[in-house]
Amino acid sequence: MKKFLCLFLAVVLLASLCGCFGGNGTDDVRGDISSESSIQNENEPEFSLGKTTSNTYNNDFLGISCTLPTDWVFYTDEQILELNNIVGTIVDEDIVERLKNANIIYDMSAANQTDGSNMNINLEKLSAVQMISLDIKQTLEAQIDTIKQAYENMGYTDTNVEYQKIKVDGKEFDGLKLTAKFQGIDFYTNIFTFRKSNYLANVSICSLETDKTDTILSYFTIK
Repeated sequence: MKKFLCLFLAVVLLASLCGCFGGNGTDDVRGDISSESSIQNENEPEFSLGKTTSNTYNNDFLGISCTLPTDWVFYTDEQILELNNIVGTIVDEDIVERLKNANIIYDMSAANQTDGSNMNINLEKLSAVQMISLDIKQTLEAQIDTIKQAYENMGYTDTNVEYQKIKVDGKEFDGLKLTAKFQGIDFYTNIFTFRKSNYLANVSICSLETDKTDTILSYFTIK
């Protein structure tokens, strides 16, 4: 139960952020393919999905990777495809083509089998207008009250959401820190956000009972 609540907290926060950046509200836009072509800077790597090998995740396009201790387990490729509403046998090239213009892409999810901590990464495609006007800090700050109210409506108490610079691998990113209680259990969530080409990457980590977020952030490497 605790593990599910921790995962649920992180997933809802990611969904809330996708709504505020893209203006998609509560619509399920996974796999909703746009006719727009991706804007690719010739100096940037080509869009690609992340890969997990043993206990290491790597996404060359985003320039992010993490190696997890043995008590962590990554979602399988099939489970990630399921999050993206893709079922059946599809070759890798078809998956990339199908997802690269989707509004929201779930790329990685992992959970600690001992204490219920988890991490998730999704990408949100930005329109040309959004890329011109994007101010990540301003957008995050504008959503704080809405996110806090959403969790209180779900029964969480002592909810606090604040904007912070999140340090990962010696670099600082715009982010949010969220703390809350549910049925006496303490929840700690950090999310950091950065733009890559015409996508916005949202990385969330969540722990419960004790704050392990700094330790989990130390697993990441940012190129």
